[in-house]
Amino acid sequence: MPDEDTRAEVTFAVSGITAKVAETETILAAAKANGLNIPSGCAFGVCGTCKILKTEGEVHMVHNGGISEDDIAEGYILACCSNPIGKVSVGV
Repeated sequence: MPDEDTRAEVTFAVSGITAKVAETETILAAAKANGLNIPSGCAFGVCGTCKILKTEGEVHMVHNGGISEDDIAEGYILACCSNPIGKVSVGV
């Protein structure tokens, strides 16, 4: 029986930290829980302060205009409103 709180794995490539997190947890929350600082402002996907590069994997991102379609096409995500799906690697 699948667990409602499905586990994902986020690798913060620059720092070398890999964390197992719930798929309901944001990349920003996972970073903070592991002692990493991703600058952030609004935490609602509006300001774009937490934009980071996703180097591998998939995320579910629901933002409010804080990132351009061009940035998304280049692999950027907003850490505050991106939930990992399976294994994800980001450039932090």
